[in-house]
Amino acid sequence: MSIPRVKVPIVLDRPRTILLSFNAFVLVEEVTGKSMLSGQLDLTSLRAIRAIMWAGLVHEDPALTLEQVGDLIEDYGIAKSMEDIGAAIQVALPELSVTEDGANASDPPDPQRGGISGQSESTTSG
Repeated sequence: MSIPRVKVPIVLDRPRTILLSFNAFVLVEEVTGKSMLSGQLDLTSLRAIRAIMWAGLVHEDPALTLEQVGDLIEDYGIAKSMEDIGAAIQVALPELSVTEDGANASDPPDPQRGGISGQSESTTSG
C-alpha cells in the first residue's frame, strides 16, 4: 500500500492544506490509540475528527495544537470539516473510503447503523 502525498486545500482561519501522509496517520494513532488503516477509528467521533484534522495540518504548522484545531473546526463547522476530512482520506487511502453515514466502506455492514444494502459495483454483473 502506498500513501500519496496529495494536499487537499481548505480555508480555515487562512488557506491551509490537509496532508494525510504516513506521518499524519501515525499522529492520529498516537492521539487516539486507534488505527485508521484497520478501521478501528470511528470517523463520526469528535475526538477523531479533531485528531485527523490536526494531523493533516501540522505538516505546514508544527506548533498547531489540538485545541487550536478544535477552535478552527468550531468556526468552520463540524459537517464541513467531516466532508473535507473524508475527501482527504479518499485521496490518501481510497480503499478506506467513507460512506455517507461515516462508516468505512470496507467495514462489514452494521445493522444498527442501517448497514449497506445491495451489491457493490465490483460484484455486479451484466
